[in-house]
Formats: sequence, C-alpha cells, structure tokens
Amino acid sequence: MQFKILLTLKINHSYYQNGIDSIGISTLADTMELFHRGQLIQKIHKGVLYVLVKVDETGNPIVDLAGETLRFGVQLLNLFFSNFTDFTLSSSHYLYSNTTVPDQLDQPVLVKLVGRQFSTTLTQPDRPVIVNLRGSSGQIIHHQTIDTLEHDATLSYDLSGQRSGAYSLEEQYPTTIITTPYYFDPELQQSRAFGIVEITIDTKFYTTAPELTIAFQAKQETLKYYIVAHRYSEAELNQLTITDTGFTEENRPEINFSPVFPAAFTAEDLSPDLLETSHTKVVLFKSQAPVRRQEQARRNIQLLRNGDVLIPHLPQPAASQTTADLIIHLSKP
Repeated sequence: MQFKILLTLKINHSYYQNGIDSIGISTLADTMELFHRGQLIQKIHKGVLYVLVKVDETGNPIVDLAGETLRFGVQLLNLFFSNFTDFTLSSSHYLYSNTTVPDQLDQPVLVKLVGRQFSTTLTQPDRPVIVNLRGSSGQIIHHQTIDTLEHDATLSYDLSGQRSGAYSLEEQYPTTIITTPYYFDPELQQSRAFGIVEITIDTKFYTTAPELTIAFQAKQETLKYYIVAHRYSEAELNQLTITDTGFTEENRPEINFSPVFPAAFTAEDLSPDLLETSHTKVVLFKSQAPVRRQEQARRNIQLLRNGDVLIPHLPQPAASQTTADLIIHLSKP
C-alpha cells in the first residue's frame, strides 16, 4: 500500500512566531465519505493538514477524484482572535476556494450561511423583478417573476434534497442586477465555524501537490504608553523618554516614540481625568508609526529618565487586550 501527498492546507498568521493555535480545521461529513470512497487519508502535522491519496506502483491514484470537491470548516479556537488580527467577524461566513487558479486559494468571499429553509427580503422596491436562485454551477433552482408592489417582499426557499455548497440569489430589476451569495450546509450551521474551504481536485494535484494557504495578518495600531508618575515634578516628568534599543538584535524595524502631554490628548486617547490625581502627573508616549501586534513581546523597549534605565523591557499588549493602550505607574521614593 502506497500513499503520496495530494495537497496540503496551512493557516498562516503574522502574529505568531512558533505556529498558530487560534484556528481549527474540521472535515465535513460528505468529504469524509469522499475520503472513504476515494481512498484518501488526512493527517495534521505541526498545524498543517495533509491529504494523502492511495496510489499504485506507478504512482497513479487508485481512484481518480479529479473534479470532486473537498470541504472543510474553519473554527476560531481563541476568543481574542479579532483583538490582534486584521479581521472582522460578522454574521456572514468567509468562503475560501480554488476556483480561479487550481493550486491557490482565492481571496475569501463573504457568504450567508443557511439551512434547509431560509427567508430573504427583496433589496429594492422596483417592479417588475425577476428572482433566480442559482446553484454553484449557475443552474437555476428556483425562478420567480414579481410584477406588483403588493407582493410580499419576503421570499422563502426550501433546499431539502439539494447538495451542500455555494448558492446565489439573483434579483433582476429594470435598471440593475443584485446578486447575494449564500452557502447551504446544515452541518456547518450547527458548528462554530466562521469560514468554509472548498478545494476542487485538479488532475495536476496527482503530479504536483499544491500547498494551499489561508493567511491572516496581525493588527497594526499605535502603541501607547501612559506613564502615570507619582510625586514627580513637571521638570522630572520632562526627563522621561522611551527608547527602542532591541530592534537590531531582533532584526525588526525600530519603534520611535513621541511624548504627548494631557493638553494635547485627542479623542482617541484615554482621558487624562481617568489617570491624573492631585498626586500624579501623566505623559503619553505614542509610537510614531503603527506597530504590528505579535505573540512574542519585543525586548529592550526601555523607559529612561535622564538616560538612566527605569524599566528595561516595557510590556506589550496581550492577546486579551482590545487596544495597544498600556498604563505604567512610576513612584518616586
């Protein structure tokens, strides 16, 4: 018995340095049946999903599945994912597929996940309107012409007996056509998936296994250190600086900071009233450019007074923090 790699599916995220642990991949039931029928197996190694195909002594597949589609659900395993990711959760789901280039995933498309029965409302009052519910290959599943305004603008559909996958609702008005993408899958509707992956097997996969990737980018934001100084005079407060001395060692761009005093705080900054008391003074140090969130804290971002290091390694925003606002308390003996 021989197997070789048919394809791999990997999740990348620029926030992580040692492998991502925020995303899970699940194989949907119809794909598990296809694995059994097509003599495929799957393995996950170091966060990468490998799909292996059984081949004969010449390296050809025992069962040729070219044209068949493998489907997977993508789940969030970290509740704080959107805090550090350039990503927006919504009521819609992200659909990743290889429809344009077989060995690459297209940019995701937002789709509305529905079960066997679903309802929708017409987007415009213009009449007449021709409404077509289409399947993934463009075939018309349901056709309807609405001539009058008196007709109920809410339409209902029953997809019982239809195959799971991508659908679209096409509204043809006199001057425009509006298309809304849907995705029918009762199994996914019961899961915590935020994304769907559809991979159509291409004949080329049997000779060159594609390395398919879903890539996420870390959020970039202004890094802010609010220094709350106890028993500091104005002159002593002006002696504070923040310097990045670790960028060379860590082979990353230098982060430069500018001081901002309460009178110049903006609406995007914390209110000085929340930080200052009769015994404290506040100065804000802002990064001059957006800083990328990362799992591993940057070292040697230092708080100094007159060149003397007070804090050698300032903290970085944790995954649980929605912003990069950090409050540092100083107290002079």
